Amino acid sequence: MCGRFVMKIDQKTLEEIAKQVEQNLADKAEMMSIKMEGEIFPTNIVPIKTSGGLRAMRWGFRAGKRDVINARSETALEKPMFRTAMVERRCLILASGYYEWKKEPDGSKTKYEFSLPDASITYLAGCYRNEEDAPGASFVILTHEPPEKFRAIHDRMPVVLSAQQAEEWLSSDDLDIDGLIARSVTDLTFAPA
Repeated sequence: MCGRFVMKIDQKTLEEIAKQVEQNLADKAEMMSIKMEGEIFPTNIVPIKTSGGLRAMRWGFRAGKRDVINARSETALEKPMFRTAMVERRCLILASGYYEWKKEPDGSKTKYEFSLPDASITYLAGCYRNEEDAPGASFVILTHEPPEKFRAIHDRMPVVLSAQQAEEWLSSDDLDIDGLIARSVTDLTFAPA
């Protein structure tokens, strides 16, 4: 599961992202509600990259009284909640990294930050939909089983894509989704946060 991610970016990149998001907003006052940096929590509104550019979206599909924040990549194409979004509305979540918590033998939890070794922007695969009873779109992050070296911390991880894979994710109509996910990036570093 991916329950939090983080954006730590330089001021110039932050300004470029903000400018692009603002261009796609119908109401410029909405810019005040967008979280652009720091630790990102479910239900936050953040910049999300789509085939049409950067848009502001809320993290989590509404499902009754709860939010669904992740989709298992292995079954997302089969589930009614995600099927159409996976085929028609794929997106990228821009992040510096993500957090997972390791349950320690004494019952406490240790927070770990996972990121690319070169500290570049991490592209997390996702999909989005428009909510019936809410303004704007919402997104979920796709997850899959991690490599063995991460399993001691958590049994799931986000699907992390390279820059080239990220472009395929957004633009290909006949994308082999399972094949791309199988080749996703797992060469991440991690340390207690």
